[in-house]
Amino acid sequence: MVKKSISSLIIDKFGLNLYQKSLKFLTNKINIIDIGEDPIKIRSIILDNEREFHLIIDEKNNEIFHDCPSFLIHSEREKKVCVHLIKLLLIVKNNIAQNILENLNSYSLTSEDIGSYKKSENFLILANSCFDNNNCVEALSYLNKAIINQFESEEIIKTYLDTAIANNLFIEFFEFLKIGYENELEIYFSKFNSYIENGFIKFLNIISEYPFFDLLKIIESIDKIFEFKNNSFLVSQFDKLKKLVNSSNFNENYFSIYIVKRNFDEFVNLHSGFKEIFSQFQLESLKSKLIEYFYSEIDNFCVIEKLKLLKKQFQVINIPNEAFHDEYKRYKREIQELEKKVHLKKFAFLKLLMEKYNIKRTKGEFRKKRNTYIVKHDEDNLENPVYNYIISRIGFFGVNEQTIKSSEIGINYFIMKELFLDDISSFQDVFYYRQQFWGEMEHYEVKSIDGLSLISENIEYNYDIDHKNTEDLMVIEWDLAHNPFQGSLINAYGSQILIPDYNNPLFHDLKPFDLCYCKKTPVKIESNIIKTINVTKKCSFKDAIKSISKGMEFIEGYYPLSLVKAVLNREINPFHANEIVVNNPNSLFVPKYNSFIKAFNEFLLNYIFKERNYIFEELKNDITPNTNQILTLLNLNNELAGLDLPYSEILKRILYPNIDLKEFKSSFLNEVHSIVRNILNQRDFGSTIMFDLKKLQHTPFFKYSNQILEIRKEEFESSEIYKVYDKDEVLYDMSRINKTYYGKKFLEILKLERNLTIKSKDFKKFQTYSSKLNLKIKIVNSNN
Repeated sequence: MVKKSISSLIIDKFGLNLYQKSLKFLTNKINIIDIGEDPIKIRSIILDNEREFHLIIDEKNNEIFHDCPSFLIHSEREKKVCVHLIKLLLIVKNNIAQNILENLNSYSLTSEDIGSYKKSENFLILANSCFDNNNCVEALSYLNKAIINQFESEEIIKTYLDTAIANNLFIEFFEFLKIGYENELEIYFSKFNSYIENGFIKFLNIISEYPFFDLLKIIESIDKIFEFKNNSFLVSQFDKLKKLVNSSNFNENYFSIYIVKRNFDEFVNLHSGFKEIFSQFQLESLKSKLIEYFYSEIDNFCVIEKLKLLKKQFQVINIPNEAFHDEYKRYKREIQELEKKVHLKKFAFLKLLMEKYNIKRTKGEFRKKRNTYIVKHDEDNLENPVYNYIISRIGFFGVNEQTIKSSEIGINYFIMKELFLDDISSFQDVFYYRQQFWGEMEHYEVKSIDGLSLISENIEYNYDIDHKNTEDLMVIEWDLAHNPFQGSLINAYGSQILIPDYNNPLFHDLKPFDLCYCKKTPVKIESNIIKTINVTKKCSFKDAIKSISKGMEFIEGYYPLSLVKAVLNREINPFHANEIVVNNPNSLFVPKYNSFIKAFNEFLLNYIFKERNYIFEELKNDITPNTNQILTLLNLNNELAGLDLPYSEILKRILYPNIDLKEFKSSFLNEVHSIVRNILNQRDFGSTIMFDLKKLQHTPFFKYSNQILEIRKEEFESSEIYKVYDKDEVLYDMSRINKTYYGKKFLEILKLERNLTIKSKDFKKFQTYSSKLNLKIKIVNSNN
């Protein structure tokens, strides 16, 4: 009800098209960082097309800041207003949205952020929130982003270094330094030399705790750091390094020999002991172990990035190229083919949807615009939610999803051919990108049968989660990846991109639309917006709804889980929420959606009876349409099939405070039985019209069927049909018998219900129907 009023305001101001587009934009892609009401101040970050945008509404300064293309490019106010702003207004409180909309003309719409202070403040607030929740990995990521402006960044640098060292987060520590030095922060880092050097020395004590792949990444960062920073401080750690050289732990052995070898001349000049810190035998032994490890990782099907790092670091250890090059090239080709197979599997899943839901192959009339193409989508296809799902997964963006980059067409070439009749191979830029990814003259066939393995299984998971110990868990709905990262066809989209950790046993078992419990603290964060998440277990709709109602965080996809919070916060009444869930157009293709409806209805029922006073007030405001919602929520539609009774009046009589769910349902059904019996006992003329025996057949009320048939026969046979003579013509007055069940039905079938005085030929037809049911007709000659 709140949404309707806000929706009307938005449609009036900005049009139906922009409003409808905002409905398709996923709520969880907007992260509201902070919100105040007096004055209004909303800070948010939005993920769209794998880019981060900031949206800040500041009533005090009468300013709306946003850095998306609509705000940046357009000068006219009406063109600046974008889907992000509309969606934000739809998800904040009604009074806030209404205030902003009514006073929008007083706000300046700007993308100006001198010194990037606004963005930096957003990231600092997020970092502090993560610190409060002991999520240091993510906090460090936001601190790193907060250093947009090199000036006035000293406090952020200090906090970052302190946190990383204190929590032994040395992957983040060394990567931060590497990126900082590359981005000209050297002058600021020099003020924290003691922090940095203490961090290095502390790391020497915990090298063995890191997975070898992480150690390789750390070494990669250290190599870059030492291009800027003097490494002489490590000379003082000669004894420690010598101990590590002689360690039986592979990590310690490799790191110490590599660091000494990499900086050998500098170290020897400062300390002669480094000349003989390891023997030639130790070096050769390490080389042998590394080559053996390299080949074993290929056998274990490791990620190619690991081998790339090893290959690069082999140069320092003096391992000859011929010792691994051929096998590496072979494996790299194998991985490239696997990457193609991952994309083909994605295409197969999309083609499966196309075939199942009748997506037409049409002409897109591709029109070049700089490095993109504008495509005309078929109108019938656009009406199909499956088509909108497909095009959003292959790179389309912009107004009405009409724009797509040349590179995206090239990578998604084989599914684009399934969607469009156009000869896209004739576009030179598309041909280039296709060749880059798929190789020369390669042709691959997309087989829909290969997509079956991505269909979600009909399994009901139930783990009975103890919500007292779930502070580090969240619910995530996984989805088909726009662009597969690290070989994962599955990811999730919140204000960042989430991918499952490939080391997790569930990695290969995840499918689009799966709901899972996952760790909130990421395993790692790459490229500032890609979070690797540890999946704990899959969960049922019932588990997910229960967890969210207990306050657990969640990433929403195509199951509208946000309605759980909206109902609990009384932002929407349960009847409207149920209506949204039932009428969700995406239910056409989202698997097990009926099971979700069932679990959501159960949640709503429990809520209704827990908050019966609030619900009763809502019902009293508009009881007639809400009555149908209550019957649905009580799962009474099937039991009441074939009955046409005044249910709203029944509800008014029995819905009173303190009645529990079981008692209410029992009282309701007892009341209905009582009304039915009363109707049958009174035997009023035509009263059985409210019963549909065919629909009653599988309900508790079918036991009254014989009595209903008896009453129908009795009323029909006792009803008089007057025979009227008009000149030489005989007519029959059917007005009395038309009030009976059978009389009314026969006349409707014969299409005679409008003129109830019928001729002899029509009366004979009426008699035929009566005789088929063995019903007697009572004819009375009229005195007229």
